[in-house]
Amino acid sequence: MTIPAIAPAAPDTGVPWPPGLVPYVTRWSAEHELPSAVVPARGGGGIAFADEQLHDRDRHGVLWVRRQVHQGGGSPLFSKVHSVRQRYAMRRLRCQACRQPADRNEQGLLWLLEDGRADRPDWPEGELTAHPPVCRGGCVEKVTEQCPHLRDNWVTVRVREPLLDGIFGRLYLPGRPLPVPATGVTRLYDAPDVRWVLASQLVATLADCTIESAWAQRPSPTTGTRPGPAPSRTGVRHARRRRSR
Repeated sequence: MTIPAIAPAAPDTGVPWPPGLVPYVTRWSAEHELPSAVVPARGGGGIAFADEQLHDRDRHGVLWVRRQVHQGGGSPLFSKVHSVRQRYAMRRLRCQACRQPADRNEQGLLWLLEDGRADRPDWPEGELTAHPPVCRGGCVEKVTEQCPHLRDNWVTVRVREPLLDGIFGRLYLPGRPLPVPATGVTRLYDAPDVRWVLASQLVATLADCTIESAWAQRPSPTTGTRPGPAPSRTGVRHARRRRSR
């Protein structure tokens, strides 16, 4: 999977883009991050907002970035993802391109991934991804044409057991007087430093996978931008056991 890279905004030509021609989870240039003071969490052990509200955290206690919702405002940023829409699509298993229910058959839900077959023989089993699933129609074509990480390097995969068990976001380090922003990281919810991450995307572990089709017959090694396989402590067997509780 590809964590969306930081890319400049597309030039604003003054001609509005119809949102229907842009994948649902894509961020637009008018959707700015809302200024929020990040402070040490009460009692230590993580970060908080100075004016924190109940809806700022998910059910795992992880803090989420605040971002404006103005779909269609300005220009689409095809290399960036809107945190609210991405999270909605992942939790509801909706298509990342059109928001409709993702395609499902007897082999599972349809996922579109950056080709990682050259990375390891069992790929994509246990792979972590921040891409929501997709549906049929023209959505696979729309995403592969407009996502820089998938163009000419994609695979469609059927997934029977996606587990929403992690986040991607900005890691903060302890500092005085305030926590210090560090770098973008992917963390599973049981990671010891997960409460030091300001989440911006929900991450799924993919289990019981079947490769359906691919852009190329011979995969090439990836650039190392994907989160990769889940750590062994939360591998596929453990994920299934947790899901059955």
